[in-house]
Amino acid sequence: MRLAVAAVLFLVLAALASSGATASMDRAATVWVQRTAPGPDLAAAVFVFLGDAEVVIPLAVLVGAALYRRDRARGGGILWLAAALVAASALAVVLKRLIPSPGPPPALQRPVPFRLGANLPTPFSFPSGHTTRTTLIAGTLLRRHPALAGAVLLCMMAALTYLGDHWATDVLGGLCLGWVCVEILRYLRCLRPAARGR
Repeated sequence: MRLAVAAVLFLVLAALASSGATASMDRAATVWVQRTAPGPDLAAAVFVFLGDAEVVIPLAVLVGAALYRRDRARGGGILWLAAALVAASALAVVLKRLIPSPGPPPALQRPVPFRLGANLPTPFSFPSGHTTRTTLIAGTLLRRHPALAGAVLLCMMAALTYLGDHWATDVLGGLCLGWVCVEILRYLRCLRPAARGR
């Protein structure tokens, strides 16, 4: 049921974003965030960098491999998460090529002193891959700490909007896509013990 709700919400947001129906709301949200919190350009840029695929995925692989030697269940779980992060990131890139929703213009992008990370150019910006990955981490690794999971996720969404990297609709789409991925992982985790019992 939760998977269906997440998928429907994602599809609704994708339809709204591609039709341009959220353009004025997105612009207003970006301007509001930038005026409400002027100045944290560097902090926001560093936080977003930590959510880059080339940072999060290798880190998950290293942590999973290190844990696997001592605790196969926990290490294996983190390696599964790394694989899910790869799949979710690839899916987000594909969707950014299919859903016609241009990102914020240069006039709304914050002038940070440097841009870390290897940005893969895509023609459109929906959904946010950073938010998809952060939701996946929040819904798996941080699921027992909902306040922390919510704070990390909210900070990522706000930082992406503040920097002008994504519209609010993009990060909400990333949230829903990440939620879909979390629900699929839960379903697969339920299947694994049943498969071992055969």
